[in-house]
Parts: sequence; structure tokens; C-alpha cells
Amino acid sequence: MCDQSEDPMLHENAKIIRAMLDNENNLLNYRINWLVTIQGLLFAALGFSWDKKDARGLVTILCLMGIVMSISAMTSFFLATQAMGDLLKWWENNKKDYRGLEIQGLRAENYKLLWFFRFLYPWHAIPFIFIVAWICVLAFNLVRS
Repeated sequence: MCDQSEDPMLHENAKIIRAMLDNENNLLNYRINWLVTIQGLLFAALGFSWDKKDARGLVTILCLMGIVMSISAMTSFFLATQAMGDLLKWWENNKKDYRGLEIQGLRAENYKLLWFFRFLYPWHAIPFIFIVAWICVLAFNLVRS
């Protein structure tokens, strides 16, 4: 695995970067689960309150909470993506002539068409979908009699 002419520190750095990327991926997974759980609870509360005549204010508050939670999650997802990108950039700038296993599998920037579909990554699409859903519910709540 390690070539005699290759710096053994490169292999150690590769392990460290892989571990850091793995940690960021785990954090991203936890945050997605958190977002989906919170949204599920908010939609359940919406279902219980929707047909109550005196709950229009509550429905509005639930919608606003759903939107704010989605924006908060979207921000943390963006920052996690940036952190992973920074780790990969550091690796690319410091790997020299490393010939071991790749740090990460599929990378969209290495493929001409895949970069276009980045907006469909769950950590990009899910918060946006929830924001749109809550805006639609809010608009419907405001116009219903």
C-alpha cells in the first residue's frame, strides 16, 4: 500500500481526512433526521388543529415554525457541505503524489452532468421542499373561510 518513496505522513493524513469527512457525514445525517422529525411533529399538530375554528392563529404559528426550522436546517446543511468541501480542498492541495485509496467515492465535480443535480441532494432539497409546503399551507390557511 505505502510506496517506499511515498511519505508515510500522507497515509496518516488520508486517514484523518476520511475520519473528519465521516464525522461531518454523520452530523449531516443527524441533522436531517432532526429536521424530518420536527417537521413530522409540526404536521401532526397541524392535522389536529386544522379543522378547529379558533385555531387559525395556531396554524399560522405552526407554518412559521416549520419555515424557520427548515431555514435553520438549510443553514446547518450548507455549513456542513462547506466544511466537507474545505476538507477535500485541503486534501487536494496537500496530497502531493499520494497513491493510496481515494478519500471519498463519487464526487460530482468529477463528472460533467452530476454537478447539475447537486440541488437534488437530500440535504439541499428537503428543507426547500418543507419551506414550500409550509408556505402553501400558510397561504391556504389565510384564504380559507
